[in-house]
Amino acid sequence: MKFKELNSVTLIGLGLLGGSLGLSIARTMGNVKRIGYSHRETTRNKAISAGIVDHTCSNLAESVANSQLIILCSPIGTFEDILIEIQETLQPGTIITDVGSTKALPTKWAKKHLPKNVTFIGSHPMAGSEQRGSDFSRADLFDHAPCIITPNKTCPSKDIIFLQKFWREIGMRVSTMTPQQHDKVLAQISHMPHALAVALINSTPLDQALLCGKGFLDTSRVASGDESVWGDIFMSNARNTDQAITRLIKELIRLQKALKSPSHKQINKLLSEAKNKRNDLVNKKIRRKELPL
Repeated sequence: MKFKELNSVTLIGLGLLGGSLGLSIARTMGNVKRIGYSHRETTRNKAISAGIVDHTCSNLAESVANSQLIILCSPIGTFEDILIEIQETLQPGTIITDVGSTKALPTKWAKKHLPKNVTFIGSHPMAGSEQRGSDFSRADLFDHAPCIITPNKTCPSKDIIFLQKFWREIGMRVSTMTPQQHDKVLAQISHMPHALAVALINSTPLDQALLCGKGFLDTSRVASGDESVWGDIFMSNARNTDQAITRLIKELIRLQKALKSPSHKQINKLLSEAKNKRNDLVNKKIRRKELPL
């Protein structure tokens, strides 16, 4: 399918990401019909009222029956059951993607359950917040943010190009890697930092935390993320996250050793190294318009 032929998208899950996707599609692809699925009637009604979708379905198979593009926006732990339930309803040539934070396991499920005339390509739009629910949806959530797509070796090149164009159309910067590469990278830049925030909060007595300033709140912000969502993420990428935590522990041990030194030289070296590396990261993000000036 060519991108210009796209006329229908199904969003399975109408929370923050699904809701924001619906608004983004309306803003950038006004002629594309948006179909939304949620098992909750209140969520479906909210999505219609907020203009997130044009039509909703209470039946999962019905919601995908005539869609050319299906996007899984529910927690990763629901993906396999969804793929099993919709597999017999899909039209040949349908493209299925997702917005989840891990890719190897969903790709494995897709290969196991989907018919061969349907293409699954994982996507990870790197946008969102610790907030949950369609009430926090924004049409500009994806603007200038990175999106990683993770085709496997059997994905048709035309479908890869189609999905790249879709994410670029709503304003994202698209890169491509394998599902396995994605999970290794995300363990380091997303899953381990979340684990660090959890550990920071859990290791700090509340009476002490009440004295904190903005730095502590900024550092621990992501610990407010939904525990069921993050439980799925950690368990679906456990090995890579474990390795990332091990690397972090090694750095903390380096810091511990520096603190025991009678000289400031080693601690200053580590602090300077981190400062320069982060400043370089921020400057590059600003040049790429991923951060405001």
